Amino acid sequence: MEKIELKLIKVTDRIYYLPHYEKNDWCTIGLVIGDEHVMMLDSGASRRHVEMFMQQLEENGLPKPDLCALTHWHWDHTYGLAHLQGVTSFATKATNGLLKNMQGWGWTDEDMKKRIETGEDLAFSYPHINDEYPDKSEIKIASATVEYADTLTVDLGGVTVKLKAVENSHSYDCAVIYIPEEKCIFLGDIHYEDLLPVQPVYYADSHAKLITALRKFDFDKVLSGHQMLMSNVDLYAQLADVKLV
Repeated sequence: MEKIELKLIKVTDRIYYLPHYEKNDWCTIGLVIGDEHVMMLDSGASRRHVEMFMQQLEENGLPKPDLCALTHWHWDHTYGLAHLQGVTSFATKATNGLLKNMQGWGWTDEDMKKRIETGEDLAFSYPHINDEYPDKSEIKIASATVEYADTLTVDLGGVTVKLKAVENSHSYDCAVIYIPEEKCIFLGDIHYEDLLPVQPVYYADSHAKLITALRKFDFDKVLSGHQMLMSNVDLYAQLADVKLV
């Protein structure tokens, strides 16, 4: 298996992130450091993804998380959750329902192919899952400890994290994670297109609602699932430059 080396990046004294790794479709993992609690933002794709993140925290003298918030159900953001010990996790009710459903999935080639054919899962994901999990018995899927329907605010001590479900094109269960004191928002993949169709698409109505919802947050720093740190200007320019259906 390919050796991957990523370095933790500081955004503010309270916020750090481990960058995405495009080749393996690893997502960005974020960290918010409070005076009483430390929250991981998305749980990564696998045990080795989580272990790399934890190693980077140790090397940088940073505390390990006791909390984890998920943005949505896709494998690269959630399959690491099973490898977080003693961590309280948060997800929308929709995300948690999808995670619980995935716990019953089979992982033979036939099972995987059938899910693609029925639209239950993304064809885009499977080459990366096959690379990350040559032994499918190593796939462990955990559900979140705490479910919320729409909005949840978590006080970490000296800094708060606001979790908010928002309509979007990418996946109906997506939420954003907003840290108001740091003027930072963690998007996961909410600003990307729907990958289920043969040709990925942005839906005009859902995309407009996403932009309207984002403008209600006061942020100047943007962390997303598969890009480096952006400004709010960068984000809105990207959102304006998409083809809608």
